[in-house]
Amino acid sequence: MIEIKNASKYFRVGFFGTKKIAVEDLSLDIEEGKVTGFFGPNGAGKSTTIKMIVGLIKPSGGNIRINGFDASDYRARIKLGYLPENPSFPRGLKGIEIINYYSKLLNKKIDKNEIDDALKLAGIFYAKNIHAHKYSKGMTQRLALAVSILGDPEILIFDEPLSGLDPIGRKEFKDIIFKLKERKKTIFFSSHVLADSKEMCDRIAVMVNGRLIKNENLEDIESEAAGYAEERKDEGLPAEYSTPLEIYLYDLMLKSRKN
Repeated sequence: MIEIKNASKYFRVGFFGTKKIAVEDLSLDIEEGKVTGFFGPNGAGKSTTIKMIVGLIKPSGGNIRINGFDASDYRARIKLGYLPENPSFPRGLKGIEIINYYSKLLNKKIDKNEIDDALKLAGIFYAKNIHAHKYSKGMTQRLALAVSILGDPEILIFDEPLSGLDPIGRKEFKDIIFKLKERKKTIFFSSHVLADSKEMCDRIAVMVNGRLIKNENLEDIESEAAGYAEERKDEGLPAEYSTPLEIYLYDLMLKSRKN
């Protein structure tokens, strides 16, 4: 389980070191064995939050604990897999060479069968002997996913995993998420695409301007959304949002952004 308590993150920017708040007083529990979607517009603070969870940056205030350990403690990361928003790999190495390299960084022995299983689940086994710099965006994303699930981690953190993928790639990646969900993995993924919410999530958390504005079970939010969409049916609605849930979340983020 991941427990985030009053976590904040600010950066100093510009010549005078002006304080810029990226995440403000965030409290959020990510439930074990559930898929939690973390939604918000670009610049909302989602990636900063994820980087704090996986220990890449430290909170300016508050704390984050994973299975009882501080997020900066190596013991917190032993059972955690991370897929960054824009994965990249060294030129000149084949997919299999890259995943073999990462397997050796883990503190437990990973055999060939486990590596092959990760590549197959991620749908990139067929391209393991191709140099990674020849990979498409989707193939690179799949290789990074295979790396993230090495060692069978209990917790998986994905930062915008569907970003830049074509419709087929998005569908295939969602299928992989469903397979991981069947394995009772705890999955926390960020996205700015509202259509991803209903298809994959047990819970939905929404962040705007560095602040958490919503964190509920999918069923509860859907119930709220149904009534809200009925009230809005005679108004002009954005064409790209067709379901009650999408309309509700869109308006929720829009109103919070203006405040």
